[in-house]
Amino acid sequence: MAAKSQNAKPAPEKLQDAEVTPTAANKSDVLVFFGQDQKDVSALRHAQTIARVFGGRVLLLRVMTPGANGTGPVDPVDWEIKKRMARRCLNRLAKAVETESNGIETQLLEGRCAEQISAFVDTRKEDIAAALRSREDGRWRLCDTISGVVNSNSPGILMIPETAPDLSEKGVQRILVPIDGSARSESALPKAVALAKAEDAELMLCYVTPDPGLTEFGVMDNKAMLLNSEVTKRNTRAGRAHLKRIKNRLAHHRLRISTRIVTSGDARRALIQIATQEGADFLVMATHGQSGHSDVPAGDVASYILDRADIPVLMVRHRLNDQDRHATGAVTSAGTGQPTRTDT
Repeated sequence: MAAKSQNAKPAPEKLQDAEVTPTAANKSDVLVFFGQDQKDVSALRHAQTIARVFGGRVLLLRVMTPGANGTGPVDPVDWEIKKRMARRCLNRLAKAVETESNGIETQLLEGRCAEQISAFVDTRKEDIAAALRSREDGRWRLCDTISGVVNSNSPGILMIPETAPDLSEKGVQRILVPIDGSARSESALPKAVALAKAEDAELMLCYVTPDPGLTEFGVMDNKAMLLNSEVTKRNTRAGRAHLKRIKNRLAHHRLRISTRIVTSGDARRALIQIATQEGADFLVMATHGQSGHSDVPAGDVASYILDRADIPVLMVRHRLNDQDRHATGAVTSAGTGQPTRTDT
């Protein structure tokens, strides 16, 4: 028997079907927290899509806050009347979009908005916290409900613009997944693959080449500019190779997968721009990428996208530990390395 070559490349790891197929143990409900002034329910259909993909149901919630800050005196009779009106409103909103196979439950919470959202999410460890984002004077409006959802400990955050196109007829056709070369950014892949399989959608992997950066002070010599250019080329080559490895790793799912390399350097604006240019219907990404700062609920890129995206964003929270491995950790190379220094 011939000896195996010591230079043989290790087989690329696969994303196991168990990671993307919902079961009783890993199914996720979608907890949609509705603001008191929100009345448009058409965007709820996106939450229904996510709940269906992950084997769960939609739960529509509203937090009623007494007084200006949740601590003021309350007239019990007046408060009870307001609660009944709020329940009726929630039930009416739910009935407007629920179907026989996809019912929507409702629940009313009382107290300070952020505290109630945080406490409720903590009791639903596997579920996805969601909110609808409204526009005001052409800009997105950040309310207490949005802040509560983003700052919660939910393993997934679904942000749905109220103006997001209705996909009930055509479905999700293209899903944008930002990859920065870190294991954290790739933690969103199982959710993205599950959504793509359920919707028969194209998966578009995108890497934004980071700008190495040169100081604005001092003499701008040719050597420094050449070095900057060479590092950018190196990162672009590394990014292209890395996306190819991920694409090969996902090949057994038989999905339509495309890759995009952007050399703008600013991942935040580049991702918003490419989502628009490529007609993406959904964006799936991790809350943190290369830097992985654990003292903030989301990284700079993720926060920017949550604040500005015109399409639904599903954000996966990943807490890195010593047991976590890079998606292509078993693959070694003496040449082009893994892309570095972007933060999703």
